[in-house]
Parts: sequence; structure tokens; C-alpha cells
Amino acid sequence: MRKMLLLIFLLLTISVVFSQKKNIDNLFYSSFDKSIDQRNTRLSYGLVFKEKYRKKIKNNHNFLFNEQFKKGNIYYRNELFYDIGIKYDLAEDNVVVKISNKEQLLVSIIPEKKFVTYFELNNLKFIYTKEYGFLEELAKQENFTVFKKHKKIVEENKDEDFIYHTFKKTTQYIILYKNYYYSVKSKRDFIKIFPDRKKNINKFFKSNKFLLKNNYGKFIVKLINQLQN
Repeated sequence: MRKMLLLIFLLLTISVVFSQKKNIDNLFYSSFDKSIDQRNTRLSYGLVFKEKYRKKIKNNHNFLFNEQFKKGNIYYRNELFYDIGIKYDLAEDNVVVKISNKEQLLVSIIPEKKFVTYFELNNLKFIYTKEYGFLEELAKQENFTVFKKHKKIVEENKDEDFIYHTFKKTTQYIILYKNYYYSVKSKRDFIKIFPDRKKNINKFFKSNKFLLKNNYGKFIVKLINQLQN
């Protein structure tokens, strides 16, 4: 009994230490970025962001959450930046960051995609891939990763003499399995990836209809975990 209590105590202690270390690291990097001035870091290398779309309808925009910058983290040119103003343009598939220029004015910059390893926003992590651009990482296991692709389709509208744009959100689910990316929309797609597990896939689809309809991302993770086991 004493050994069990000691083991629980050690696990709790390790968990607290790692949590505190992460918070200290975040504070250190955030303070470091501010002390050397963001405009002098690698984050300042990129294009100046200019909004190219005219908007008329309230809350209809080209960004993931809204048009405001939110605090997030970005790993760019092999350097991690904490607590940076970030927003994600789904129409252009660009991450936009807000930094200070030489005149201490805030400017919006689009970092070069190929140098963005990942960024984090609203507790979501987005990985850059050559094949699909930025993908939200839903789950990562030893043999597979499940992603969600966010995108907004742009439509041009004309109201008398005024041209404006509207945006329609779409999503796509993608699996990285054995170094290959697979788009998964239906049962048939899973059977193509796991042809020898067809019976298991059919059975899973029948017994998990609610999850399939209400949370496709979790459905995919649960299905692949079962197939792997």
C-alpha cells in the first residue's frame, strides 16, 4: 500500500514540475521576444498583409474564428515565438501575424509558408504540409496522424454598383498513414487504406452512427485505433 501511495505521489510531483516548467518556458520566450524587439527577429521576414476582399455581411469573413488577432504561438524559421497576435486566413490559407515595425507601429505580416513548421491558436495546432498547406492536427499516434483541413470558398457578389465577397466554410479530413496522405470522406475511403479490415470497418460504421454524424474527427481517430489494435 505504501509503495502504491509513493508511486502516486511521485507521478503527481512529476506532472506538477513539467507543468510549471512549460509555464516558465512560455514566460521566458515571451519576455525574450519583447526584449530584443519583434521587428529584429526572423518573424519580421514576410509579406505585408493587405485585405483583398470587400465585406458587406456581418460575421461573414475569410478567417477561421473572426477578423481579430488572438494570442498564439508560431514556430517560424526554426525559432519559436510565444504570445504573438495571430489570425488564420482560410481563403488564402495564410497565417497572419501582428508585429511592430521600425516606427513602433503595428503591422500585419504573412510569414512564408514553407518556413512555418506549425502555429497554435485557441488551443488548436496547425501543421504546414506541402501537399495540403496548413492542417489542424486532431490526433497523433505512433503510426498515423489525423488532420482537419479548414477552407473558405470565396464568392463575388454585385449589389448595384458595389462588388463584395461572401465566404462559405468547408472542411476535409485527412489521414497521414505510412508516410502517405489520404482524404477520407466515406467508408469506401477507409476500405481502400485498410483492404484487409473491410469487415471490421463495416461493423464499426454500423455501431458508431451517432459519432459518425456528430463528430467525424473523433470517429476517425477511434476507428483507426481499433483497426491498429
